[in-house]
Amino acid sequence: MTLAEGLKKATEGGYHIHGSDGTATFYDGANSDFSAWTRTDNGSTFMVAMEETLLDPRFWQALGRTLDWSEACDLFIICVHGEEECSRCRGYYWMYQWHYFIQALADGHTPEAFFAHLLSSQTRSSGHKHQHQAGKEPLHGSLLLLRAQETRQISKQLFEAAAGAQEVAKDMVRMSRLTRQRRRGA
Repeated sequence: MTLAEGLKKATEGGYHIHGSDGTATFYDGANSDFSAWTRTDNGSTFMVAMEETLLDPRFWQALGRTLDWSEACDLFIICVHGEEECSRCRGYYWMYQWHYFIQALADGHTPEAFFAHLLSSQTRSSGHKHQHQAGKEPLHGSLLLLRAQETRQISKQLFEAAAGAQEVAKDMVRMSRLTRQRRRGA
């Protein structure tokens, strides 16, 4: 799905932006940077930055209505930095997708990459099965996968440090032997 297709689906689900003075408008299209909304009173069109739209919870609610993301779910945000912190709330699947989008941005992905991945995501209430698209990596791993990757990285660092310490120890043994040989010979 493209950003424009996502916005079109959200408008089908009831997403709407009024003019700055409250005048009725209709959705007139979008690209990756802006969406266009045309006033019904005078036919003038104004642009709304896509960033503003993508951070609007009403957009995600409306997109969720169209994609049948109505099931309630528990949302967790877990941070492990020193001590583990966890935030939990009760929400809806559209909230999960919204948070998932924000996390994708924080991880350096583009909105376009997120939306391209969106239709292959599992939708809870519609029962669609997750389908990994060949050649495309998922945007996020599960918490378990992230911890496994972190553990692997730490293990690799420890292994490298141990190998370095082992080389230092071998050098010290060689130097000790040389020193003993010199003392014997002197």
